[in-house]
Amino acid sequence: MRIFDIALKDLRHSFRSAFALMFMFVIPLLTVGLFYLAFGGLAADEGGFDLATIHVRVANLDEPPEEVTGFSAGEMLTEFLASDDLANLLAVEAAPAAAVARAAVDRQEAAVAVIIPPDFTTAVVEPEGEASVELYYDPTLQIGPGIVEDVVSQFVEGLAGSRLAAEVAGRQLSEYGSPPQPQRLREISMAYGDWSSALGEGQPEGTSPLIDVRTPREAETENLLTVLLRPIAGGMMIFYAFFTGASASQSILDEEEAGTLSRLFTTPTPLSRILGGKLLAVFATIFVQVVVLMTLAALVFHVGWGETLPLVLVTLGLVVLASSFGIFLTSLLNDTGQAGLVFGGVMTITGMVGINAMFTANVPGGSSVSTIADTVALLVPQGWAMRGWRTVMEGGGVNDVLPTVAVMLMLGGAFFIVGTLRFRKRFA
Repeated sequence: MRIFDIALKDLRHSFRSAFALMFMFVIPLLTVGLFYLAFGGLAADEGGFDLATIHVRVANLDEPPEEVTGFSAGEMLTEFLASDDLANLLAVEAAPAAAVARAAVDRQEAAVAVIIPPDFTTAVVEPEGEASVELYYDPTLQIGPGIVEDVVSQFVEGLAGSRLAAEVAGRQLSEYGSPPQPQRLREISMAYGDWSSALGEGQPEGTSPLIDVRTPREAETENLLTVLLRPIAGGMMIFYAFFTGASASQSILDEEEAGTLSRLFTTPTPLSRILGGKLLAVFATIFVQVVVLMTLAALVFHVGWGETLPLVLVTLGLVVLASSFGIFLTSLLNDTGQAGLVFGGVMTITGMVGINAMFTANVPGGSSVSTIADTVALLVPQGWAMRGWRTVMEGGGVNDVLPTVAVMLMLGGAFFIVGTLRFRKRFA
């Protein structure tokens, strides 16, 4: 009997088992599907965010200096917030006074009040001028005020660039013996503001004259839902791949107790070929499981796994490591009665420790939490598999995944050697 015949027999047995199919495919996909349904509202039809409109009250108290004509930084900010580009995000209403804007927030009629100070334009056109835009918001809210703060900061930074341009122009004129005129500096500042505004509007369409934005790879635009699902899909695949490795290896114990293995040993087929066929079936089973889960996750949940070559490398590492770890654990058991306790306990604990990074990868401000979780995860083989998959899913190339894949293969080799030696000694 050939190795491939033995492996094919075990493969047919695995894929005819409804229980095995549930653990290999249904439960991992069902888990990802539950997260997909739970967070599905975060993704809009076109890959954006299904985010409630943020109601904003703007109190424009800006009073431009008399010598400045045709320019009001306060009006520009108000128009910017109420522009068509932000209409789907912000619902802006004018307030006659700062107290009125704050009262709207207190009554929960608005999420944020933007209060533009009287000297806002003066701060822009005068070299020594200073002013602060006040954001008044409900402290129980986080997303809305954060978005408004980013939008206002973007606008204010553009105005700061206008003043800087005027200052640089003034110094250069002074160096050439031509004292700068205040009106001329204001014109330079306003001209820079117009140029900066046009530049910012052109960048989304790729028409910026200075910046050619390119991504490192051709990839579809990702939304928040995709970012959340990637580590979950990868973690579930790793978790159940190791379970499959242990379950597939258990067929050796099943046949030993059923007596079919001992009868197989009485045939002319060498022991090495029999064990080789059974171990090959374990590798093949996990390979099929991983490929199917990756394909379905990509088709159904639009999970992007990363570049092809590093993806192939981490797939190889996962198949070798999960198979070998299952073989190693099974070689330590005396009978199938111990399998439930050992597999259920050991595989669950090591699996949860290893994939805990999928719960901390997207924690806001949780870099220290993620670092600790990543370090602890490396104490178990699942942690190295999770590191490899996270690296490739986050855009890592071949050089980025090679060290982790090397560790995965070395650990897999060690588990495989110990497990096969124990089986050979047991059945010698």
